[in-house]
Amino acid sequence: MRTASAFRVLALLLIAAPAWGQGVPIKSGATSDLATVDTNKNMRVSLGAPTRATYTASASGLTTTSAYSMQLEAEAGRGFRIAKICVGTTVATAAALQTVILRRSTAAGSGGTTLTAEGTSTVAVSQHVPGTGNWSGRAVHTGTAGTAGAVLDQWGMTVGELGAGAADPNSQPVFCKTYGDAGEQMPTVSSGTANGISLSVSSAGAGGLASGSISITFIAE
Repeated sequence: MRTASAFRVLALLLIAAPAWGQGVPIKSGATSDLATVDTNKNMRVSLGAPTRATYTASASGLTTTSAYSMQLEAEAGRGFRIAKICVGTTVATAAALQTVILRRSTAAGSGGTTLTAEGTSTVAVSQHVPGTGNWSGRAVHTGTAGTAGAVLDQWGMTVGELGAGAADPNSQPVFCKTYGDAGEQMPTVSSGTANGISLSVSSAGAGGLASGSISITFIAE
């Protein structure tokens, strides 16, 4: 019995020896992928989802004397998470409150100006890393959103008053919100062309310049 027990202990030690010399493989819980070590012998952990296709949908030169917006709707096979939204506006001849609303849409929208994949002008939806593939979901600015769903976020901004006789006033700072920085969940849209979000900005009022801008950075998955 002692010989058999000693043999089992020796076998376990021989099996474990490569692990002591080479390290223990760390396996993904969802796939067969194993963690790897870089050339500096470090195993790196990245915040967020850097390996997933990431895009920014953007439009500028928008008329602020009327409402403007952006609509994104998912691809048939991929949804997306919203990482960041930014809104730029202008002053007007009278102080006013602008409201910004981010909400879900539960049906396909219509109309609007289509954002150009890898666009080179003022409307674009572009890859952060070339070669990850163009976004094929619906991406437009100032279109008609689909059926309104839950409000995900909203805030107000004060429009500064342009005094009589003043010309070409300074722009108001671009306002941005980032999601997921503190580890919280990002607003998420499921796959399917009826699923989307709409980011809308109300009018700045009379005298507003055509300098409005709107952008949404999102991660496809």
